Amino acid sequence: MRLFLSALCLLLLSPANSFGQDPIQSVLDDFPSRLKWWDSASDCNECRSGGCSENGQDGCAGTRSEGCFPAESTSPSKGISLWEGSSFDIGGSYRVRYHNEHNMRGAGLTGLDDEYVLHQVRLWLTGKLNDRLGIRVEMIDASSVGETFAPRSNEVDRFDLYQAYVDALLVDGEGTLTARLGRQEFALGVARLIQAPNWANRRRNRDGVRFMWRDPDWDIDAFWTRPVLRNSSNFTKFDNTNQNQQQYGIYTTYKSLEEQKLELYWLAFDIDNASGTDGAKYDTIGSRWYGNRDSWLYEVEGGYQFGRNPDGTVHNAGFVVSGIGKKFEDVCWKPEAWLYYDFGSGSSTAGNGFHYYTPAVHSYLGWMDLFSRQNIQDFNARIKFKPAETLTFTIWAHYFLLANDRDIVYTRANRPFAGATAGTAGDREIGQELDFQLTWQCNKQTQIRVAYSHFFAGRYYDTTPGVPTNSDADFFYTHFQYTF
Repeated sequence: MRLFLSALCLLLLSPANSFGQDPIQSVLDDFPSRLKWWDSASDCNECRSGGCSENGQDGCAGTRSEGCFPAESTSPSKGISLWEGSSFDIGGSYRVRYHNEHNMRGAGLTGLDDEYVLHQVRLWLTGKLNDRLGIRVEMIDASSVGETFAPRSNEVDRFDLYQAYVDALLVDGEGTLTARLGRQEFALGVARLIQAPNWANRRRNRDGVRFMWRDPDWDIDAFWTRPVLRNSSNFTKFDNTNQNQQQYGIYTTYKSLEEQKLELYWLAFDIDNASGTDGAKYDTIGSRWYGNRDSWLYEVEGGYQFGRNPDGTVHNAGFVVSGIGKKFEDVCWKPEAWLYYDFGSGSSTAGNGFHYYTPAVHSYLGWMDLFSRQNIQDFNARIKFKPAETLTFTIWAHYFLLANDRDIVYTRANRPFAGATAGTAGDREIGQELDFQLTWQCNKQTQIRVAYSHFFAGRYYDTTPGVPTNSDADFFYTHFQYTF
């Protein structure tokens, strides 16, 4: 593993002009047929720069984390017309991902090692019935093979109904208002609080209704949903609506500021206790401001959270994210560098800190998925290179601290790590994580990725009673994904 990483770093950090030409681009240009099953030569720059829309809307497909690409295709399974004014597309994707986990199988630093392969198959039908009605039906099959320990809840979901909704265009004038009713996935903003994590083998969805207003100045989303309950005890049964939880709110984006955008939102999450006690209620009022000035980039997001804790006490919490970045367009490999600070409040009572609704940490708090956004500070730096148009190499370094030293570490699922209780933390320093990732977007259908991460355990694990281990952790994975 060390030899592989050393060779990779030497290759990536070697200047292109020292070879007379860019060796990476040369290899890619010579790759036989470029894996073109059908038209895959469309320019992806517009989609990448504008970000991905959900489900291929606005001419883009893919996701922020897995690459964006134009959604149009010359495949015979696209644009099927059954009657005048109708159009149906049949599509799908297959992803296979190999995991090698050292000291981190389960949730957090567990002292357990494992090696296994995840498979994910998605098949969908999208259709326009007429000028005002559309549909999407999607199935998913997620499996895990070769593991020593039981799969995580987000890794297995055998042949399940993932999405089934109807879109109705209610208003079509200076702006459009669309209602979406049924089982669906969606992300709001950059999805720090509500998303359908693409990393997860078993993706998150919800049942409910969403209203989407779009005009030149504003995007406004209002929704009421219930999360779909993962049936972890029986992965072969269809997942049902979770009647004990509901999420609702309003998310707005103002788009008419020059080179910047402003998001304002109110998000609510109500959790009923199945035993009949009060449960919990979390309301978050937040905003996000982001944009660019010349080659400089910036982002600030934060929110105040209030409501009722599971123990019946008043809930007061919050989170803040701030980042500044810079693009170096005239430098070899066009690096883009960011410095970020990420904060989620804790509490002197375990579990009463910031609640981040749908777990959404993989894209922000390290690719090893060791921690939640509750009771944490993350000082991180990221740099991204483009050795070739289809290659992206990312290095990301994190330094984690407790936000409140009277509170504890929480796992990705927002649960106390190793069953710890408030007041037992021996030290504030959680540790450091270093991530490396190389992604080859072969064409708009095909992606290959290799990644390695190492976690350096901090003094928290040396001094806190009850933790399983104070050793470092390693994570290697590689995946192949094909979308049709």
